[in-house]
Amino acid sequence: MSSRLGIPHGGLPDQGWKLYITSVVMIVTAGLFTLSRCVLRLHTRRFGRDDIAIVVSLLFSVLLSVAIQLAVEHGYGMHKADLTKTELITALRWFFIAQMPYKVVTCLNKVSAILLYQRIFISRSFQIVAWVCLAMVVSWSLGSIAATILQCVPIVGSWDKSVHAKCIDSNAFWMSYSISKILTDVMVLALPMPQVLKLHLDLRERILLCGVFLMGGFVTVASILRATAVHNSLRIQSDSTWNFIPRGIWTLIEANVGIICASLPILKRPIGSLLSRFFGPMTAGQSSDTSYSDGPPVHRTLQVPPRRGTFLQEGIWPVHNHRQKDWQWAAKDSDIELLHKKDMDSGPYLGGVLRKDSWTVTTEQASVP
Repeated sequence: MSSRLGIPHGGLPDQGWKLYITSVVMIVTAGLFTLSRCVLRLHTRRFGRDDIAIVVSLLFSVLLSVAIQLAVEHGYGMHKADLTKTELITALRWFFIAQMPYKVVTCLNKVSAILLYQRIFISRSFQIVAWVCLAMVVSWSLGSIAATILQCVPIVGSWDKSVHAKCIDSNAFWMSYSISKILTDVMVLALPMPQVLKLHLDLRERILLCGVFLMGGFVTVASILRATAVHNSLRIQSDSTWNFIPRGIWTLIEANVGIICASLPILKRPIGSLLSRFFGPMTAGQSSDTSYSDGPPVHRTLQVPPRRGTFLQEGIWPVHNHRQKDWQWAAKDSDIELLHKKDMDSGPYLGGVLRKDSWTVTTEQASVP
């Protein structure tokens, strides 16, 4: 029997259409963000491990949506009493299968974020902390996936309750997973903050930079809302195919919002340009020191310091202004852009920095280890 994409039929109520619409909207949106990210990274020749992780995450998100759709096709979203035994078992089996790609997606979203941080902050101490966080996220995710698969022995007992199986307390497992996931979300979200606060930027620039990294907080909010939906669904489990729909919706939202948030820092400039078309460019009072200028070009000599220390490798790069004694920090992904590594290793731009927009920049030989 087909549920016709979760649309009520034959006088039988069905909520499956909510899952269907949510999955389609979220996959299309996450796919557009991922495609834009990949095109930008390939165009700038900066495609890296963090991009690979998010592409794989999107593929598993598609698998998650497919599993959810197959569950809906077999009656997930309807009342248990309106389903035959075969329909119920099939719907619950696909719901069980969907839990694995969901956990892979949430893992890879965090992995992608950490790998991005490692490309930005290159100090040895941060790299060590990032690797520790990465190991924690991966090991926690692998353990969660294993616990999901083996929650009942034999495994078929997870969806066929007529089988006499030994199962863990699924309610406790679902809640503990949701809470621990929120904690790991916060851990990854807070990871770059100490490094950002150390930067020699004025307060406004530090707040803006923190805002870029805190965009991932949207997925933490989605995780909290999903945990609330999970808790509410546990109150009435006798009709799980009907009552579990809200948690299914938030599962799809959370997984794909994670993909979107992981791409927002990279797409900051294109999104800013798009918004400026609708709301207009910033005024002079609102713009930062690195904004576009209507005046004549200003000539400055920019030099890459010989020691990298805790400097940022991507996104922000420290440059020395010979007119001042202090190190100045410039947003590489907005106005100042390092030449590609292969161009920096040889030629007239050795160790140089290229200023874009309306600035004219001269380069100076510098020793880059």
